[in-house]
Amino acid sequence: METARKNSNIAFCALLFIILTLHFSIFEKAPQNPIGIKYVSELYLTVCMGFSFLFLLGTVNARNKQDYNLVMGLGLFSTFIFMFLPALFADLFYGQPLVYGLIEERRVLFCFSFVLLLYMGKRVGASEFEKTILAVGLLAVALSWLSYFDILPDLRDRTDMDLSRPDRASVGATVLIISYCLCIYFWGKGKSPLDGQPRHKMNYLILAALYFATLVFVTQTRQVLLVCAIFTLLCLKQKSIIFVALGLLIITPFMINPHLLEALGVNVDFYMQSAQEGATDNVRESTIAQIFDHLSRYNWEPSGSLSLMWNNGFKSYFSYYFFLSDVGVIGTLFRFGFLAPAVITVTLFLYAKIAKKLNANLDFTLALFLAYLTIWPLQGLFEYQEGLTAFLFVIQALKTFYQSSTAMVLPSPVEEKSAALMS
Repeated sequence: METARKNSNIAFCALLFIILTLHFSIFEKAPQNPIGIKYVSELYLTVCMGFSFLFLLGTVNARNKQDYNLVMGLGLFSTFIFMFLPALFADLFYGQPLVYGLIEERRVLFCFSFVLLLYMGKRVGASEFEKTILAVGLLAVALSWLSYFDILPDLRDRTDMDLSRPDRASVGATVLIISYCLCIYFWGKGKSPLDGQPRHKMNYLILAALYFATLVFVTQTRQVLLVCAIFTLLCLKQKSIIFVALGLLIITPFMINPHLLEALGVNVDFYMQSAQEGATDNVRESTIAQIFDHLSRYNWEPSGSLSLMWNNGFKSYFSYYFFLSDVGVIGTLFRFGFLAPAVITVTLFLYAKIAKKLNANLDFTLALFLAYLTIWPLQGLFEYQEGLTAFLFVIQALKTFYQSSTAMVLPSPVEEKSAALMS
């Protein structure tokens, strides 16, 4: 019986590993990902939608469906607001057929990944769930460095490559961030954010350094480093002073001799340019200027979003490099026009309300969410980060599940006292 239970647990952990690998887009086809495979994300999205549909039909056996139903309702809300309405607005404003708009905003449907992730999370323990996340992070580390040193073949077409930065490999950046943040939390708090059980600090500090080094040397994305820095400050608070001092001690030799950084493979020119110009660039600045000019000209009328599959999308109206995905919350303003303040306010309110209903303790999840808010001007939170949002809701739901499971297993103080007297 015990052997069968262990085998079942191993099988669920292996399946969870595969699901998280897909969820965090390690093999997603993208200009920055040299090992991206076409239609992998669409395949995962189909699996999530199919599983959610089976759940709605009652085919999936799940006890205590309240947490599922809460986020399922939010998923339906997000689908209507951030997928259907932009498609409708594009149809009304530009005449784009509705189906193209729905295809363009299909990433919003990743909010339904919550059902599959929570179902799998409840089949393993808190420690196994955390270790599986870190294992997927280590897979991203290994693949990133193998791609960086050209050991793995580059699967991108020449036309798909990001030729402006050919020396970087962005493989599973999101899981690298989450793995880093999880390790920093372990080191700073000495406990699990899921069940509150103690965790070994020093081992996870070494892992955090490995994840962060991969982000700095290989991923080379400013927004990613900013998220990690903000989370570290929010999570460690007083300890962040020690962390900053340690960081200064480490970088002192490189400040004295910058050529050491180049010897290690750091793109010094890129980071120097980032420090001088800030987090934006000329393309984003041009896109933002065109958006505000458009909104001003049409009295902030909702304009929706265009698909490249229909008349080359925005290229026919603005410029070749005009993409709403590059300008985050500014893209939300373009989609919804004068409705944007209400849409943003209501959605954030629902996020907070549902997160607290899942578990009143927002430790870890709130810090990570706030860290991601700092790059909202560069990445659309509602349109392109629904997978991350779903994952954070899973963390909230699993806190309640694991903590209640621990409370059922652990004896009460009265039982402990009675057992001691009997012995």
